[in-house]
Amino acid sequence: MRIAFFDIDGTLATGTVVPQGAAEALRRMRANGDLVFICTGRARAYVEANFGDYADGFVCSNGRMAFMGERTLVDAQLTAEQVTQFTSALDAVGAGYAFFGERDAWYGGEEKYRPVAEPVLKLGHLPRIEDPAAIHAYNFDIYFDDAEHRARATEALGDACLVNPHGPHPSADVTVIGADKGDAVRGVAAALGVATWDTYAFGDGINDLSMIVAAGHGIAMGNAVDELKEAAEFVTADIDEDGVALGLAHFGLA
Repeated sequence: MRIAFFDIDGTLATGTVVPQGAAEALRRMRANGDLVFICTGRARAYVEANFGDYADGFVCSNGRMAFMGERTLVDAQLTAEQVTQFTSALDAVGAGYAFFGERDAWYGGEEKYRPVAEPVLKLGHLPRIEDPAAIHAYNFDIYFDDAEHRARATEALGDACLVNPHGPHPSADVTVIGADKGDAVRGVAAALGVATWDTYAFGDGINDLSMIVAAGHGIAMGNAVDELKEAAEFVTADIDEDGVALGLAHFGLA
């Protein structure tokens, strides 16, 4: 049995739309008895609602949570101290932010970004964070005006965080150093008894670098950042040019 891990944004899908070629390739792979895991910075509720039909399991919150059915494979919540530290830093630069638990989410920071956050997350109304130390969260997104504002928010968060922008959208997901997608790839493989050599990871963004390096075979999309292409074993085509399907075919997975 082999496992392939897929980032969502810019790799498997544009928004919530998975190209037909990728969807068919995933079906072929699963029909062969191999496993598909989505590996994303998105929260559990988002991936289950929008991508539940495409995968056997999910790595969410940039590697801090992984599950397959009702089985939890990885669980690494943020501490109350971390949440308090990050909310204070983002408040200081006037950013917005949403923290994600297993199936809940909370909003904080500037109210003007709430209309940006809620439709994209598709989680309904986000309650306001009243006490940062009281929420049980795995990761968070930030919201900002422009690239300069994002840079100030990134600087405020400091070296503890890796900020991954969502393309032209005024938001980014944040990896908190200490648990990442690469850790989750190793954790899932170990929990399921799969050798590292039999794991494959597809990505396009800087927050995918850890899983590209951790997997037995790292595949960068044609539209990936240069750092990812340099680290990957194989560079496939762009997302809009059947990159996922071609990458799976290259390794004999579909």
